[in-house]
Amino acid sequence: MTTEKSENLVVFYASQTGNAEWIAKNIHQEALKRGFSSEYLVFDEHDKVELSKEKILIFVTSSTGDGDPPDNATKFFRYLRKVKSKTFLSHAKFTILGLADDALGLETVVDPWIENLWATLANVCVQKQGHNIDAEEIIDSVKTLSVNSITKTVQESPDIQTTNGKSNGQLSGNLSGVKVVLDFSEFDDTSQLTALPRIPVSCCKIVKSRKENFVSGSSLPSFIVTPTPIINSRLSFVRCLTHPGSVKKTLHMELDVKEYGKKIQFSPGDAFGILAPNDDILVRDVLTALGIDENEAKQEISVEPVEGTELPTHLKQAKSTSIIELLRYAVDLTSLPRKALLRMMAEYASNSLERKKLLFLCSKQGIQQFNRLREQIPTILDLLVTFPSCKPPIERLLDALPPHKPRYYSIVNSPLLNSDALHFAFNVVDYHTPDPYNVHRLGVCTSWLNKLSGNITEEGRSLAPLMIDIPIFMEINTRSFTIPPDISKPLIMIGPGTGVAPFVGFLNHRELQMKNLSEYSEQFGEMWLFYGCRKKEKDFLYRQELEGFLKQGILKELLVVESRAPGAGLNGKPKYVQDLLRNRGSEIFKLMSQNEAMIFVCGDAKGMAKDVNESLADILVEHGKIERSDALKLLIRWMEERRYLRDLVVGLNDPNKDGNYAGYQLTRITFKKWKNNQVQDDHNRPLPSFRMHSSRHLLKRRT
Repeated sequence: MTTEKSENLVVFYASQTGNAEWIAKNIHQEALKRGFSSEYLVFDEHDKVELSKEKILIFVTSSTGDGDPPDNATKFFRYLRKVKSKTFLSHAKFTILGLADDALGLETVVDPWIENLWATLANVCVQKQGHNIDAEEIIDSVKTLSVNSITKTVQESPDIQTTNGKSNGQLSGNLSGVKVVLDFSEFDDTSQLTALPRIPVSCCKIVKSRKENFVSGSSLPSFIVTPTPIINSRLSFVRCLTHPGSVKKTLHMELDVKEYGKKIQFSPGDAFGILAPNDDILVRDVLTALGIDENEAKQEISVEPVEGTELPTHLKQAKSTSIIELLRYAVDLTSLPRKALLRMMAEYASNSLERKKLLFLCSKQGIQQFNRLREQIPTILDLLVTFPSCKPPIERLLDALPPHKPRYYSIVNSPLLNSDALHFAFNVVDYHTPDPYNVHRLGVCTSWLNKLSGNITEEGRSLAPLMIDIPIFMEINTRSFTIPPDISKPLIMIGPGTGVAPFVGFLNHRELQMKNLSEYSEQFGEMWLFYGCRKKEKDFLYRQELEGFLKQGILKELLVVESRAPGAGLNGKPKYVQDLLRNRGSEIFKLMSQNEAMIFVCGDAKGMAKDVNESLADILVEHGKIERSDALKLLIRWMEERRYLRDLVVGLNDPNKDGNYAGYQLTRITFKKWKNNQVQDDHNRPLPSFRMHSSRHLLKRRT
């Protein structure tokens, strides 16, 4: 590696929910301000530069599912798998910012990581003369701020106080938002605020149509970009799977797609995305809080980039649209707030006390109250109600809010039975935040679907509602989480709760295979299902179907555990699916070791999937007589070989996200050379890999 400085750098990002893109964009913009020559590309645009010649690379990436690359990185990873050279990228220096699944705030690790980037970057990359990397004035934020020096140049509204010292949310009486409960008593003793985040880069501007055209909003906005074509499916059938007294309400839905014919091909376990809008009342009240009337909200506009910047991916096609459409489909109004959002809001708070409080919340001194704010899972409307003098321009909200994302669901039915419909199941996200807040929250997509279904509640009741269009798109299958074509493979299926849904499709598919291939009946591998619910009489999903599969012999074993049954978890009585696995350890080991069974796990990534993995390792140790470290390595190898597949929901600490990511903790990797086709950490140890069917890995994820 030459010691000569590189003339430029390239920032690559791979993002599933928009966070990695947002971070990468800010790194790129600040690099330009600091005098570096920088390019900014999504992973799948890697062919726009010559990787074999680029000397300085910055990768910002999240993972999705079970450590899979995001959708906009699939081409890049296919490219990597084709690389045969052992010296690939040996000429380059690079750093990786990896986003993993954790509910901690992004800024906890991101801001210090970025702050430490610049000095290292200056040692390896040319910086234009006159740019001092230590001069914090080049960015529109500060690290330390005197509380007494906080002033506003805009005209201030009077400080309105209540007896408890909180600002009086004058808007809350007319809006659906809820004031966030916070304690600012520590603020009185604070003289300086430190570690303030960067204000989001200003990259969006609104351009009004020359004519006073109004956007009807009757069709899906054209700015929505999906990996496969949008399909206007019809909601044709709904069934409630749970008893009214169940803790969660679960619905089974069927979408009619017959007009698309053979254009749609799927297997049980494949997934599709639903493009659900933000709640209409929430959108309306955000407009009211911002002082935007109905005429202005519906007027035809376009979103253009501020000179010298680039629009984020989800806004690049926002032409001939309207503000109300942007709030419905472009930006996420319910995600956990970033500190950068609060920092931006502080700039537009005309009330000096509210501005100070917003700055306090995003400072090091206000971390306790910032965490308390996130516990309440506030919407952007809740923040505007809590700080009513804050009225940022819509452009700045577009800059600061993450993209509104589709929600993905696994297909329950087999195309062998009906290729003109897509069946799926989901829990309706409807809950209250923990005491003392006790605020009612709803999911975005699941509550929308629940309303469309007529809010049915009776267990087993079917309903064919009015023919309603639901826009969907098929997910590109990179996971192999489908029933295998090899009918001889035994299948071990583990899916508590709604995790059982794809396995109903597996069994449905196998039933039809066995009927069509009856002469090969002896060759079909065994199918075992481990299922967990709270109480069988209230939330045993698809019970009739599953017990029918068992009776027909399609299921070899149906093992069900009730977590709320009397004595569950005591005296060896199983409570969760992982307990059932251990109880049948010798048989499971035989299936895995002698019969090369495939293992499928569907459900919660944080709790269940981790515990199931531990149980499988225990079985390998006990019955295979191997060391635990070897058992864990074997499970990783099976993942890479697609023998052990997991379809996991991440981010359950943020229930209103319907299974999408709640937040991120980051893996920090400093500048390291490519060595023996592996990225290494600060102690020259290879890092665990993404689950990819390849021995060559560039990006590595801490497991």
